[in-house]
Formats: sequence, structure tokens, C-alpha cells
Amino acid sequence: MAYRWLDHTSEVQLEVEAESPAGLAVEAGRALGLLMLRGALAEVAGPARTLEVSSVDRDALLVDWLNEILFVAETQRWVPVEFDVAESSPTHLRVAARGVPVAEVPSSVKAATLHGLRVDERDGSWRAEVIFDV
Repeated sequence: MAYRWLDHTSEVQLEVEAESPAGLAVEAGRALGLLMLRGALAEVAGPARTLEVSSVDRDALLVDWLNEILFVAETQRWVPVEFDVAESSPTHLRVAARGVPVAEVPSSVKAATLHGLRVDERDGSWRAEVIFDV
């Protein structure tokens, strides 16, 4: 039996900066929404929906938050793009989100991953790098 390793690109990396961990979640959510909508600007419709996630720590919370957005987009055919943080802690996030209804699953993004995840605070600014499986 023979085998070989083949190179392929199956990931996309997001870098985001904000003034707080909650701000990182908002900016990363906006970026993911635009990625799922393939950069097309669409008008937000309907009332806000509550999105809520809990996780083991601040870093994993960002990944779980982004995966919640992907889940909602896939199962409800609705892409959240505007976010108002109602509650934020290192392990919990509750957000009022407004979004765009879509006819089909909006992108090939499978998941946000813990692989290569970085969340840092420097000089009062927060930065994160998240890798998405595509």
C-alpha cells in the first residue's frame, strides 16, 4: 500500500482588533458575517435575536461565539451582521443580533478552530487571530 501527503488550503485566518474582549466578539462576528455573505452588503431585516454562548475561558469563548454564528446561519438561513452586547464575561456572552435572511447556506466555512488561536491584550487594545476550517 502506498500513500502521499498532498498540500491544500483548507483554512482562512482572521485577525481582528478591538478595545475589549466583547469588542473582539463583535468585530469578529461582523467579519464572519461579511465572509458568509461573500462581501455583498445586504440590508438587515427583522427584529433582533438573542445569541448566547458560554465556554471554559475567554479564548474558547471567541471560538464558540463564531461557531454559534455559523450554526445559526446554517440551520436558520439567517446571517447575523449587527451586534449589541448585552452581557459579557470571560466565559459568557449574550448578544442582541440583527441579520440578513438568506435562501441557502451562505458559505463554505465549516468551523472556527482552536488551532492557532491567539487572543492578546497590549497597551489597552485587544487582538485576536482565529483560523476557520473551509
